[in-house]
Amino acid sequence: MSASATSQLTALETAALILSLFFVGVSIGGSSPLVSALLEDRGFSEYFTGGVVAMLSLGLALFSPLAGRLVERHGPRPINVIGILLSGIGLGALHLALLWDERMLFGVRLFLGAADALTFVAAEYALLRGTPESRRARVMAAYTAGFGLGFMGGVFVSNPLYDTLGLPVFWLFTAAAAAIAPLAHWGLRNMNVEARARHENTVPAAVPWRGLAIVFYGAVVYAVLDVAMSGTYPVEGQRLGLTRAETLRFVGFMALGSVVIQPAAGWLADRFGNLRLIYGFSLLGFLAAVAAGYVSATWLPEQTTLALASFTLIGCAAGGIFPVSLALLGERTPVSELSRANAAFTVVFGYASLVAPLVAAGFIDASERLDLLGWAVPALAGLSFAIALPCAWLDTHWHSSKTYLVEENHTAIAVEPKENGNERL
Repeated sequence: MSASATSQLTALETAALILSLFFVGVSIGGSSPLVSALLEDRGFSEYFTGGVVAMLSLGLALFSPLAGRLVERHGPRPINVIGILLSGIGLGALHLALLWDERMLFGVRLFLGAADALTFVAAEYALLRGTPESRRARVMAAYTAGFGLGFMGGVFVSNPLYDTLGLPVFWLFTAAAAAIAPLAHWGLRNMNVEARARHENTVPAAVPWRGLAIVFYGAVVYAVLDVAMSGTYPVEGQRLGLTRAETLRFVGFMALGSVVIQPAAGWLADRFGNLRLIYGFSLLGFLAAVAAGYVSATWLPEQTTLALASFTLIGCAAGGIFPVSLALLGERTPVSELSRANAAFTVVFGYASLVAPLVAAGFIDASERLDLLGWAVPALAGLSFAIALPCAWLDTHWHSSKTYLVEENHTAIAVEPKENGNERL
């Protein structure tokens, strides 16, 4: 049955959206850690590198609200494709910035953040709106797994390709954008009209912002892993004595952990409830971060096996939390307000990943002064996972006495929080 008839995405549309985020993962994983490693090779400070990393996040934060409004007006299809094409242009510009003047990286990364905001908001909005609640956690897990696979692949291939091609390697990502954009455009060819029709027939409802605190926690955790840790660990790792290839392997194993857990995360969330899974993965992530700091400070660079295992578990924890948070966003938000709520999710992701690289740079500086090198990036991860405690308390407090709005047959209605583990423990 067609999507238009059921207000659900077809398999082809879902695949096109996942492919779009696969490209974004490749572009970020293939460029951000490599650029950081190259800046460290060239002798730039951790604050310069952290600032470059943070500019992509600033672009995400600043342009996500605009992306949400554009999706509401024009539908996900054109906004998604435009984001892919603009990202390809920005990736090619990284070559020119590194060739001419590294200070140009600030502007290029800001541009990339704006481009990625278009694809993130458009794809997530379409998936949340077009997937029934019974399958939402599994579909969002597949979506974030696609992003994670792209990120991991980008990390693992970027250094060998750089050793072979040098700085022109970034134009390969531009070529990938040129190849993927037409595929995404074709796969979503029936979505634009349908999105407009649904938008015109919906009645505005209030966004339950208080009930989304635990959802935004998921954005913070994944921002720390995806942007801050991947962008700044090459600095700390090389100062510990690891080679550029070894530091990128650590980033790649974090991405691997986030990918392999996500199919299981979707199934577990459907079985045991979103909140229980978020809290369980938060505990796992905190313990893994402590282990990663101890092992890194004690045994790197001579012994890498235990450190790689610890960083992989950090990736598992963050990768498990992210799709479950997105599924919970879909459950708690009226359909007519999904674009606003999803844009807010991306804004939180953007500002968290804006601040986190700068915090990581400060931690690296302090750890060197205190002879605690190895603890800096893991400490940032541990603090991020610890945020689950106040978010859990706030969520339980608010949901013990509040109702929130959902939409049924295009009408906003108030319902009491569920007691089945998806809403309360």
